[in-house]
Amino acid sequence: MKKLKTALLAIVFSAFLNTANAQQIEQEIISFANDTEILVNNGRRMMLQYVQTQNFERVAEIYHLLNERTLADYCVAFTLSEEFLITALTGNWDYFFVIAEYFSDIAEINLCTPIYDNLLIDALFLEVENNISQILQNALAADLTPKEMQLLELYLHLIERGTDEVYRQKLRAFRRQHSESKYNDFVRNYFPQAPVRADIGLNISATQVFPTGRLNNYFSTTTAFHFALDFSINNVLLGFQLDLGTMMLNTSLPTRYGYVFQEGDRFIFDSFMFPIGYTLIRNNRFELTPFIGLGGTKISSNLYINDVRFDIVNSFTISPGLRAEFLLASLNQGSDTINFRFDAGYKRPVRFNYTQAQGNMFYARAGIVWWFGNITNHLIF
Repeated sequence: MKKLKTALLAIVFSAFLNTANAQQIEQEIISFANDTEILVNNGRRMMLQYVQTQNFERVAEIYHLLNERTLADYCVAFTLSEEFLITALTGNWDYFFVIAEYFSDIAEINLCTPIYDNLLIDALFLEVENNISQILQNALAADLTPKEMQLLELYLHLIERGTDEVYRQKLRAFRRQHSESKYNDFVRNYFPQAPVRADIGLNISATQVFPTGRLNNYFSTTTAFHFALDFSINNVLLGFQLDLGTMMLNTSLPTRYGYVFQEGDRFIFDSFMFPIGYTLIRNNRFELTPFIGLGGTKISSNLYINDVRFDIVNSFTISPGLRAEFLLASLNQGSDTINFRFDAGYKRPVRFNYTQAQGNMFYARAGIVWWFGNITNHLIF
């Protein structure tokens, strides 16, 4: 039975292939491949070879040829990301900014042929990343406008560094300075939003407290233990701070209870604060943050007079201050940092229990802070 089926199939196929209709179908199948698809696919493969050998002049020639030939079919040979990389790599700034200006219109045009791998875009990205300095020099020589140069620097920084803090600043600056720019559609839809930067900071150090006013007549400068837990969301600072120590009398202090504290006696000093601030300056090495602290301050004796603890001050306190931090080390690919911190501020208690010693306190502290939980993203094509 099997031999019979095989023989019948052989006869049928033989008869079919000898007909004119079969020959016509064969020709249609052979010529079915679209000429534009063949041109684009072969052109992309050839471009990949020249990118890898750094023959960027040849890359530019292939790019122009494919653009010219695909224009009639109203399709494109390259993705938008590839277009920007090619024009940046070859210094074709006219095309770069035309694509940026008509970003949404070009994005609606279909590809001439599906792209099944990332070989070309990966090679282009690597070459642009490795030639940032040369590309910027070529752009400076091209006499671009300040707005064009600012946009290009933003794009190249994204290629080189991803969405770090400097990228955040550059993106914000361009949007603020060019709110009516013809490139806004490109900036809005192509550039990724800078991710929310969320950090938790832990600091244990020492605070130097300097009494002022009449408080300085009774108490000497003192050093207190300091603990701080801070939360930073983008540029907004929130936190909790605690200072614990003692303050020594530098002269006798009479009380209304008839007891006189003597020079050298120590009073307990404790102060807590909830700082609220905003980082005005931040780069990869330094940041500066003014803040206002709301909390309380207490200076009291550890002795009880008539069953009452004697307080110099036990009051709500307002504390304006300024913080500076300097990067010492970056850990876990930048997600954690070790910083040197310097804080300075002024504690102003609202009310004093012992008005003869009424005054404020200037403070300064220096220490190491560990920031962890920082969220940063990098560009992914």
